[in-house]
Amino acid sequence: MPYMDGPATIRTLRRLAPKVKIIATSGLKAEDKLADAAQLGVRTFLPKPYTAEKLLKTVAAMLKEENT
Repeated sequence: MPYMDGPATIRTLRRLAPKVKIIATSGLKAEDKLADAAQLGVRTFLPKPYTAEKLLKTVAAMLKEENT
């Protein structure tokens, strides 16, 4: 991203909406990015490449979780 990296974006989103649901994604080493995202309170990580089906299932699971 041109102005903010992923962690900076997550921190900004959390300041604006502390309960926002975030799906982190990266094409870089998934283990490293997963740890970084987890430290920022992100519970869902989708490694690239992923299919549209996998993305939709992940979003659906997060929405279902929110409503339970």
